[in-house]
This record gives sequence, structure tokens and C-alpha cells, in this order.
Amino acid sequence: MAVDCIGIDIGYGYAKTCRAGDKKMFPTAVCAVTREGTFEEMSPVVVNGRRYLVGKEAEREGNTFDTRQSGFVASAPWLAVLAHCLWVNNFPGGKVVMGLPPGVYSKEYTQEILKAIRASDVRIKGEPYRISGNVRIIPQGAGIFFSYVKDHPGDYRKNVAVVDIGHRTVDMVFFVDGKYVESAIQTHDIGMSVVLDNIKNAFLREYRRRIDFKAALAILQGRQVTYLGETYTMDVREEVDAYTKQVCSVIDHYLEDLPLRPDLAIIGGGGAIMRGLAGRHNLLVVNEPVMANAIGYYHYGTDLK
Repeated sequence: MAVDCIGIDIGYGYAKTCRAGDKKMFPTAVCAVTREGTFEEMSPVVVNGRRYLVGKEAEREGNTFDTRQSGFVASAPWLAVLAHCLWVNNFPGGKVVMGLPPGVYSKEYTQEILKAIRASDVRIKGEPYRISGNVRIIPQGAGIFFSYVKDHPGDYRKNVAVVDIGHRTVDMVFFVDGKYVESAIQTHDIGMSVVLDNIKNAFLREYRRRIDFKAALAILQGRQVTYLGETYTMDVREEVDAYTKQVCSVIDHYLEDLPLRPDLAIIGGGGAIMRGLAGRHNLLVVNEPVMANAIGYYHYGTDLK
């Protein structure tokens, strides 16, 4: 009998899950519950006695934790997000595959995270919810590779450079003959949040109004934003060009310094929507780039013996 498997990518902006053909995504927003809901019903996740709201419920209440802090991973709020990922998928147990930025990935750190998961006391809707199963943690970006080669198996043995542009970090990894090259990993804190913060600041200067990162993302995508019934548009080419140059410089140096010449380079993550990043280096944009890590984690888990 096949063991159930789920791939989970808890990004600093969104959490993504893949369980066979079922894919889900929700904001990586989490806040502490300070009092019982009196009008709207809440579904808190209780971690080690502390109550949290996750996703859209947390966004609605506000005062969310800053997920871009390095200490977020393995914290109680992070465990609440992980439990929510499993709960919304009604995942009873099996293989759970997640990722860590390659720049901080180590056997010792993964053991710390696994210890925190196993020691946690989690309750959802008053019922104990054990985060059980065979939990595996692999480097972020590796999921993009496994997702890509599932669609292009003929490229599995090639030298493949992977660029993963997430919300907080840009992660780069390298595979040769299907093997992960430990000496060719990089993580830089120049993810999409950099350009989104710049757009938020530019909007504040121009319109004297503050917007959140979702509105900034809409502007980046060329859409209008509405604030108190008034519609705003904004030219952000200056902010985008500056960010593109910064990231392209990092990618240039990474590709030049690889121990072997890459046969191809692929890109995934939310930043793949920025055409200037992929076009300059002939990067191949993977299918479903935002979901690619979660999809790849799932495929990695199902292939494990």
C-alpha cells in the first residue's frame, strides 16, 4: 500500500502545499489570539499552550508576526503554520517533505527543527493534532529541480543550475548528474520583499498612503489598487529595474563561479513573474513557478523508498 505524502513550502510570504494533484496556498500570516472571538468564529491553532490564528484569519485580525525574521523557523508561530498546512489537507500521517534555504541548511539545523516538531503539543478546535509521520527537510530550490525533471526527465543527468526567487531570499543550487552539489549553494537576502518594500515606499511618497505587500504585488503585476473607493495606478519601472539589476548581478556571479559549466538554468519562485530576470540569462521558467518547490517536495517524497 502506497504511503501518503505531502510537500510543504512554508515561504515568508505564502505557504504552499502539494498532495498528489491537490495544491493549496495561503498567506504565511500568523498572529497571537489575545481574546476569544465574540462575534466572528475563530479556528485557533494552539501550540504548547499558546493560541494562534493562521492565514486569512490572521490577516483579518492584524498584528501578525514578521515572518522574515531568521528565528521564525521552528518557532511556535511557524509550528502553527505547519499544523495548519496539514489540517487544511486533512493529512492523517505519512511522508512530509519541507525545505530550508540552502545557505542555512545543515544536518544539525534540520535536527533542531525536527526535534521542535516532535516535542510540540498542537491542538486544533480543541482536539490534539499530532504532527506525525516521516518528516524530511531538504534544501529549497531542490524542490524546483525535482518539479522540473518530473516534466523533463531527459534533463535529469544534465548540469542544472536552479534559481529560486522567494519572498525573503534568492536561493541558488546546482545539480550534476542528478546529484546535489554541496559546494555550489548560495542564499541572498534579496527576495521579492526588497522590490515590494520599495514599491510600498514609492506609493507612500506619491500618494501619502500606506499599502501592504499584497497591494504592492498587484502594482508590480501592472494592476490597479483601490483604497477607500479610490483607484490608484503607479509606474514602478524604476523600482523594478533597480531590483532586476541587483538580482541579475548575483545570478551572473553565481553562474560564472560554478565548478562545472551548466547545461541549463531554471527559475522558480514568486520572482519568476519578473521577465527581466529570466530573459537576461535564458533561464527556463518552470511550470507553476510559485508552487514548484511544494510540487517538487511531493515528487521527492513519493520517490523515496
